[in-house]
Amino acid sequence: MNRNKIKVSPLPWRERIEVRGPKRIFHLFLALVFGLVMAGCVTSQEELHAHGDMTSVKTYPKDYVHPFTEINLEKVINENRGLRVLEENATTVHDYYRGSVQEKAEGESLFKEGKWEEARIHLEKSNWFLRVVLKYLPEDEAYRNIYGDHVMIFLPNLLMADNYLKLIKVYKNIKKDDEAVMVAENGKNYLSQSLKSVKTEWAFQIKKGFEEELPKR
Repeated sequence: MNRNKIKVSPLPWRERIEVRGPKRIFHLFLALVFGLVMAGCVTSQEELHAHGDMTSVKTYPKDYVHPFTEINLEKVINENRGLRVLEENATTVHDYYRGSVQEKAEGESLFKEGKWEEARIHLEKSNWFLRVVLKYLPEDEAYRNIYGDHVMIFLPNLLMADNYLKLIKVYKNIKKDDEAVMVAENGKNYLSQSLKSVKTEWAFQIKKGFEEELPKR
């Protein structure tokens, strides 16, 4: 409902309807038309803003490869900092995506410290959030208009693939080679889905990582 209406002083019902003369009727008609047009404009702008259509997202050629300097994990993590998203307070797809990135960031930090079991928990939790995201938005996008004017890197499939690549190394370090092979297959599938939608140097780096980590046959 439009809240920007012109406030009119209350008048007795009878006085409002007893308008005489064609000139006054014409003026009232113009005022009414102008008011309706302005109301429609305001509503349209509010609806566009609510649906994120006010900010245009740059398009790229189908085979364009986004450079690593443009799209990388550090940027994704920085875009999703803020209040920690927990499973119980996630209500939108964006919440789940942000929660997945936050869990991944924690897992990455523990991974670098060699805390394999703790890293595994956060990386798997990140994948759990991402599965919810992919249920509703199954395709990666270099930049997605999340809401209003908020545009961000949106690569749920690629994040899953990267998580699985880290999990291969985690399972190898805790001597669970069978688990490492299984997560490798999952990771390659998500990487393939990501590359179908958008190509990035980051994705090709992950692809190389899988080739290096998979056991030689």
